[in-house]
Amino acid sequence: MTALVWGVIVIADLGSLYFFESRHLSNLYGDGIAHVEGARRIFDSLTPGYEAIGSVWLPLPHLLAAPLAINDVLWRTGLAGSLVSAVAFALTAWLLFRLSLEMNCTLAAAAVTLASLLLCLNLLYAATTPLTEPLAIFWSVLTVFLLFRFQRSEKVMTLVGAALAAFFGTLTRYDGWYLLPFATAFILLCRTRPWKDRIGEALVFSLIAGAGPLLWLLHNAYRFHNPLEFYNGPYSAKAIYAHQLATTGFRYPTDGSWWLSAHYYLEDLKLVFGAWSLELAALGFIAWILDRSLRRRRSAMLLFLVPLLFYTQSFAYGSVPIYVPTLFPHTYYNLRYGLEMTPAMVLLPAFLIPDRASKNHRSILLGGICAILTAQAIGMGWRGAKNLVVVREGVLNTPCKSDAEQDVIRFFSHHYDGRPVLLAAGEWPCLMPQVGIPYRKTLTNVDRKYWRKIHLGAGRFVEWIIRERGDPVDELMKAFPQAFRDFKVVSRKTFPQGDVEIYRRVD
Repeated sequence: MTALVWGVIVIADLGSLYFFESRHLSNLYGDGIAHVEGARRIFDSLTPGYEAIGSVWLPLPHLLAAPLAINDVLWRTGLAGSLVSAVAFALTAWLLFRLSLEMNCTLAAAAVTLASLLLCLNLLYAATTPLTEPLAIFWSVLTVFLLFRFQRSEKVMTLVGAALAAFFGTLTRYDGWYLLPFATAFILLCRTRPWKDRIGEALVFSLIAGAGPLLWLLHNAYRFHNPLEFYNGPYSAKAIYAHQLATTGFRYPTDGSWWLSAHYYLEDLKLVFGAWSLELAALGFIAWILDRSLRRRRSAMLLFLVPLLFYTQSFAYGSVPIYVPTLFPHTYYNLRYGLEMTPAMVLLPAFLIPDRASKNHRSILLGGICAILTAQAIGMGWRGAKNLVVVREGVLNTPCKSDAEQDVIRFFSHHYDGRPVLLAAGEWPCLMPQVGIPYRKTLTNVDRKYWRKIHLGAGRFVEWIIRERGDPVDELMKAFPQAFRDFKVVSRKTFPQGDVEIYRRVD
């Protein structure tokens, strides 16, 4: 059975990677491109190593992808990050299969969980991208799986394993931070033991898992002199939203409303997983409530509902937007956040197959659920891969297709001579991988050691400059005009977001 399950998982995983990568769909997301850039910069930049670790995005995905990103092909295609996601997806699929099998004590229920996972086309797509969701889901599933094992075995090393998994999760996405208090509460309440023992176990878990957020606070304090730089710094979601309000006045539709945030997120889940999957999960939750004999055994499942609270709070009060095409403003943005509910969405339907039912009854239920999920998957994929909502979000929002980005790429494709370029960090994410410019040949505001010396004369450091109205390079050139007297404009174009100028040093 083990070989068969792994065979199915690997075939689905590698098949998806080939399908989406061969159609140039895997590396569309701006965040995904930036994650691979972050991984590459650890070895390839003016300030490699520790200096290349930023403030907002947590470091583990970049560290794992960094050895792969050294390879030019894996960097330029985004496969350095995609391969990390593909491995994380395969491990997640196996863990969820095992968890479902042990929670439900029936192979039919475990098969439902696996089918729910492998028939979610948007999830299969995400597993081929350099996004951090697949890795974050893996750590959360491993944490809950080991906590479930700890609840049954009471082995301290299993608890330590869960704590280590949670620790790595807190260095992958901030969702992992939110999970910690709920996981601690589970440790306190999952067994009837003396409170002294339970408190001690909760402390062990908290000290190990909580080291992740602590390390990130210390990192931000040391590198940026602000332990909350990731939360309120210039590149934080809070700062981005404040800038949007100041320039456009447009508020996120979910801002300040728990009810609207929950409504948008549930709509997101329906679009990402399908209406039938959402209904099966809801029925499975009801089955969990009604089945008193297995309720306690399956209680670890509740930890998979934490993302529902996390994202609802984030949309309402965390300056995080979500736009779904079926609700105002009827567009696509951050729909992939729904994927964080994957473990709950694939585990809950398995609760609809009772272990006390006859083998024939379980087979009928398994066949019926799989038929529904298959029909739903066919319906969602019928119009082609580009119409899957998570794929469409990437297609519509990819920075590589903007007129300004394409114009700069075309210019450097014809004129770049291998000499250093001054540009704003994050402004031209597709330029370097598409043209093949190493990051050590770029100077940005992230390279603070060199950026601070530009006022001494930009010609000492760079040959080219890309300047967009209002960006850090524009501000630098306005502040120190004499430092740029050796440069002349070789290209000037006007785009909806403003003027873009390219300069070259004059000998």
